[in-house]
Amino acid sequence: MAISPEEYTEHDQRIWDEELEEFVPSRIFDAHIHLFDRSHVGPEHPCGWLNSDLATIRAWAERLYPGREVHFLVLGTPVYGIDVQQHAQWQIEQVRQDPLSRVNRLVTPACTCEEILCDVQQAGVIGLKPYRIFSQTGDIAECRIQEFFTDAQLSLADEHGLWVTMHLSRFNGAADEENLRDLEEYTLRRYPGIKWILAHCARSFTYWPIRQAIERLRELPNIWYDVSAVTDVRPLITLFSQEDTRRILFGSDGVDATYFHGQYAALGRAWQALDVSQHRLSFPHCDGRPILAIYEQLLSMKHAAEIVGLSKEAISEIFWGNAVKALEIEIA
Repeated sequence: MAISPEEYTEHDQRIWDEELEEFVPSRIFDAHIHLFDRSHVGPEHPCGWLNSDLATIRAWAERLYPGREVHFLVLGTPVYGIDVQQHAQWQIEQVRQDPLSRVNRLVTPACTCEEILCDVQQAGVIGLKPYRIFSQTGDIAECRIQEFFTDAQLSLADEHGLWVTMHLSRFNGAADEENLRDLEEYTLRRYPGIKWILAHCARSFTYWPIRQAIERLRELPNIWYDVSAVTDVRPLITLFSQEDTRRILFGSDGVDATYFHGQYAALGRAWQALDVSQHRLSFPHCDGRPILAIYEQLLSMKHAAEIVGLSKEAISEIFWGNAVKALEIEIA
């Protein structure tokens, strides 16, 4: 469960001061963050997501990364029962308050191409955010891309050169053979105009998926990655060492997915979110306490960068320059 900025602890502050303040560059483009208003979801669909508007994520950014300039790629929030049109228009209006931030509109199989086109033609909207929970098959764990992102929508995204932030489904994520074949078919043949951001290191919260997939993914055009919510150093080592770092973007997956005390624990090839507020833990052998998952992610990024030997310039580009260049954001 995400917390509020006021619940930031002295342990969080210590990690920032001693470990992260010198690592995180002066400018940040968060390419994976969500805005949400629970009024867009009917009462018949209980929802645990916190309300978070642009002011909320700005307040969090000031707390998490003091003294940094921060802008955002806001993603549509995938929640059962959400009024997609109302949610999309509200997000667009929120992001208009920041000329350097952008929106990837939520899209479900029920969205018509006319509705989508109307929104993507508005200022600040650059792409789409499909998600597996809307799979037409009803199987949200093992569905393929086209089962929650229709051929007509893919064609529209291709025609207009849209960005698509893709959280891959299927148990093996990026290592799944059907996912890899689909991405090869889409990028090389059917939809070459789409620009893909594979969320969460191509959904590699543990070491195995990206390690299996990297040799094929790095050969595909129009593929980028965000590193949001990955708190295991190992997939980051693989990505930083075996991909073109110009294709890697910082993202936080705030607010709900990383602004809690805990991390995404890797358990062999499996992983699970560990929110310490949901468990009774004791710490008999140390005087520390759990820190925010976003700080766990930043620590893993730091350690992976040190192990691989990334330059300060490459690190700065991951946090800022890669997104600004790829998304064609004009800086005054």
